[in-house]
Amino acid sequence: MDEKTIIRAFGVTDIGRVRRHNEDAIHLAVDQGYVLVADGMGGHNAGEVASALAIAGFTQFLAQDHDSDDTVAEMSEFSTQTLALRNAIYCANTKIYRDAQRNTERKGMGTTIVSASFEGARLAVAHVGDSRLYRFREGYLTQLTSDHTLVQEMLDRKEYSEEEARNSSNKNVITRALGLADIVDVDLLEELLREGDLYLLCSDGLTGMVEDAQIAAVLASCDSQPEAAAVKLLGMANNSGGNDNISIIVVCVDKVVAGQESASDEELDWFD
Repeated sequence: MDEKTIIRAFGVTDIGRVRRHNEDAIHLAVDQGYVLVADGMGGHNAGEVASALAIAGFTQFLAQDHDSDDTVAEMSEFSTQTLALRNAIYCANTKIYRDAQRNTERKGMGTTIVSASFEGARLAVAHVGDSRLYRFREGYLTQLTSDHTLVQEMLDRKEYSEEEARNSSNKNVITRALGLADIVDVDLLEELLREGDLYLLCSDGLTGMVEDAQIAAVLASCDSQPEAAAVKLLGMANNSGGNDNISIIVVCVDKVVAGQESASDEELDWFD
């Protein structure tokens, strides 16, 4: 019997308390070891079209055979697993961009995307925009992705303090998204998994309403139950105002496959 990494996951997407439409979309393919969240944007309900097309393009790509991927991976610092996520996002971007070119009422539509793949002892992540991925390990919550926003750029340049960033009128300005051009820059990262890890993927409808410390407290108290954690976080976001659509996926790593080293205090630094 083949050994393989075992994960459990639960996801929820909700319209929130203010918006008229849910422009978020989520997809869980636990049997294939990956999950993703997309947060759409655009007038005339085009945001929900963009996020749906992102999911469709992404999943269609991964359902195909790609014989040349191993060769490409040999020339990259990233694994085939990670490059597959990147290429799936490329496919999703093309699908959205071409649809917008054909339908003028959808011109300018776009979406964020954050995807995670759990294979062997490796976590692979590919993302665009401000939907996030967090890791909760041994009581500590770490944001693994970096927001593609104007505020984050100003933080990186030391032009904003953390307090100024929280209160900025520009905090919803995204600097990178799928569908806005025929090519897109995708951020990639890899790290090693540990049994007992929890991973949270979410749209900014959660992080805009619930502080990281509160998220950490929920994940600490959920006893490795993804559904309990996701439902509680959703309720907290809505109770705090629910100003945006809310999407949450919580993944629990139950078993890391034998044959590869699991994470120790020294993690992979391929993305540094």
